[in-house]
Amino acid sequence: MSDVVESLERHEHAGHMAHAAGEHGMSRGTQWTALLVAALAAGLALAEQGARHAEIRVQQRAIDATDTWAQYQAKSTRGTVARDIAALAAVIEVGSDPAAIARRDALVAKLKADAEGYDRDPENGREAIARRAHELEHSRDHATEQTHAYHNGSASYQLGIVLATASAIMRSRVLVILAATLGVAGTALSILGYAAPQWGAF
Repeated sequence: MSDVVESLERHEHAGHMAHAAGEHGMSRGTQWTALLVAALAAGLALAEQGARHAEIRVQQRAIDATDTWAQYQAKSTRGTVARDIAALAAVIEVGSDPAAIARRDALVAKLKADAEGYDRDPENGREAIARRAHELEHSRDHATEQTHAYHNGSASYQLGIVLATASAIMRSRVLVILAATLGVAGTALSILGYAAPQWGAF
């Protein structure tokens, strides 16, 4: 929330500069500088919003991945227990009663089928759960890279705002050019944060 408030304050600052330009007869160059500050502040607000959303996704995907791996562990435990009981039941002596032998064999077959299902069920088997967990971890890592890219974009915008503000005071064209360059860099990093965060995260 504080990030949003800071962004709004930067917008207000840019608005004051533009208003002052109209009332006090500031030069056209200073007016353009005020517009540059406003544009940088708008980009900063968007980049920070993107970073905040990415941070929320990181947290959610991390929780989901942990829960999924816990489900995987539970399936692994149940499969191990089923196999152990099946092995134990297979060696139990039930005499020569055909009905008892049939019940034992049916129990062993069921336990083995259950153990196999815990491993290979296409929806809830360990292999399917592991795939989901890895996908969630990949999504978490992607969101983490997005966070870094957006933060890098925000830093570029912030430096641009500082230089643009200084240029209005010092009337330095070099500072204006540097501020605009940082604004372009911030825009590029923000776009990368959305489209290809691995290139904007450093």
